Amino acid sequence: EAIFELSTAVSIDPKLNEAHSLLGVAYDRKGLGDRAKDSYERAVKVEPEDAQSLNNLGFSLYQNGNYRAAADKLKRAAKLAPTDERILNNLGLALCRLGKFQDAFKHFARAAGPVMGNLNTGRMLERFGRDEDAIRYYEDARRLDSSSTVALRRLAELYKRTGRPEQAQSAVNALANLTRSEEH
Repeated sequence: EAIFELSTAVSIDPKLNEAHSLLGVAYDRKGLGDRAKDSYERAVKVEPEDAQSLNNLGFSLYQNGNYRAAADKLKRAAKLAPTDERILNNLGLALCRLGKFQDAFKHFARAAGPVMGNLNTGRMLERFGRDEDAIRYYEDARRLDSSSTVALRRLAELYKRTGRPEQAQSAVNALANLTRSEEH
């Protein structure tokens, strides 16, 4: 229904930036990625300085594996809306796919603070099988927030996986102590 209504709106007035962008969202939700990308591109063409349309296009490109183009669009969006968490996180994701983890961390941290920046970067590094690098980010998160149960859980798992049983046990013990103190 939304696709019909929005298609009608853009056929009546092709300069309706927001309608093009919303049409792209509707296509994305239906799994029609190519059509969504086309609608986002039309929205950006109508209004090249609209951060949300650039974000939508960038994320669509990211989802379709075009990480370099996604990062380019998302960088433009981040310049236009430097405090928008969604844009900053999407840019972080695209940069991770390009192997630019330190740059990704900076954007994740701008979006949600340094602890979440470290946690998000660590998660992405884990997905890429880069356990040693992930450990460093989780350790940084733990240094910034000693009560981060997420960091402790990930560290316990990664220490175990990388053959560091003493450090794994230490993380498990710290997690147990935190859990006990929260219960009291």
